[in-house]
Parts: sequence; C-alpha cells; structure tokens
Amino acid sequence: LLIKTWKLVMQQKMMLFTPAVGVIYGLWFFLAPNSYWSVMTVPADLISELASNQLQNTGLALLVISYVLIATRKYVNLENISEFMMIHAIGWAIFAIGGLYLTFSGGDPIGNNPFFYQALIFLVISAGFYAKRN
Repeated sequence: LLIKTWKLVMQQKMMLFTPAVGVIYGLWFFLAPNSYWSVMTVPADLISELASNQLQNTGLALLVISYVLIATRKYVNLENISEFMMIHAIGWAIFAIGGLYLTFSGGDPIGNNPFFYQALIFLVISAGFYAKRN
C-alpha cells in the first residue's frame, strides 16, 4: 500500500505539469502574443491583428483548461489514476498530431519549422504520461 500511495503521489505531481504549462503558455499568449510569433520565427509582415487576437483567445482557453485540471485534481485516487494519466497522454498526443499535420500540410521545409520540433516534444510528453499510467 505504501508503494501504491507513493506512486499515486508521483503521478499526481506529474499531472501538475500539464496545467503548469497551460498557465505559462496561456499567460504568454494572452499578454505577449507577438513575442511568441517572434520566438517561432514568424516574419512580422505575416502577423495580422486577427492572428494575434486569436492567439490571445487560445491563451485564455489554456488558462481555463489549466483551471479545470487543477480543480478536478482532488478527484484523482488509486482507483482512477490510470484513466487520468491517459487523459493527459491523449491530450498531449492530440496536440502533437495536430501540430504535425499542420506542419506537413503547410508546405514549408519541415526542418526549418519550429512548430515541427514543438510537436515532437509534445509526442515525447504524451509518451511519458502513457508510460507512467500504471
């Protein structure tokens, strides 16, 4: 029982990673969207006000999702921890697969696209949650 309790605590701590990233990116997208475009090497002449506003909207969505994940954390227990870990794994995988799709369908050289590397990192995070689900 001690080992299972320790494992539960470690899995719960791992699941804090997702909302922490959501808060960081959410605040970044909402408060400084143009700096994100700059980091991702998007030329300034390609960034419209609409695109920046949409990124700010995405930041708000990330903040909401982070709040929901933190608020529902109290419902995680030994019986359902594996399901919660799968929720995180699938969420990161959806983000990664969507990012890879957008990268490959964009027509730009993949090696020069920082979104490609971001999607690969999200796949690794997804695999980590999947590996630690049990």
